[in-house]
Amino acid sequence: MNLLDANFLALEPLLAQRLQAQLADLVPKVKVLHAADLGGVSEEQQFTPAVHLLYRGHRTSETPTNGLAARIEQTWLVVVATRNAQTLRSGEAARQDAGLIARRVLRALMGFKPPLLSKPLRLAEGIEPGYSAGFFYLPLAFSAELTLTNFA
Repeated sequence: MNLLDANFLALEPLLAQRLQAQLADLVPKVKVLHAADLGGVSEEQQFTPAVHLLYRGHRTSETPTNGLAARIEQTWLVVVATRNAQTLRSGEAARQDAGLIARRVLRALMGFKPPLLSKPLRLAEGIEPGYSAGFFYLPLAFSAELTLTNFA
């Protein structure tokens, strides 16, 4: 049994570790947060700069007729969250901050292949960024191909 067979979301801590290592030298320090870290936190209380690592679902790409295995593609979203009030009206400073962090996230995850993946991570189609009172949210999506087995 591989790690994925024991835990469907086994990729999450591997991605978080990779991000933490690759962002460790940035100043100010960039926190790597998960969905649970964001629950009930108002926007004004959230940590910035940060990257939010969020599971966005999966799709099945192949399943044999016996149903005991499947190849799936999980989507992981890394949202770069910044706040910079220097250019509050235009949001330019927050976007610039996010762009620098986003480039580091891309370097960390594009082509990254932890042992449980059958292929390296790929950049996937993203979703729209968000703006709010000096905050900027830049989502980057990654696709991970995994093989599941259900053998006893």
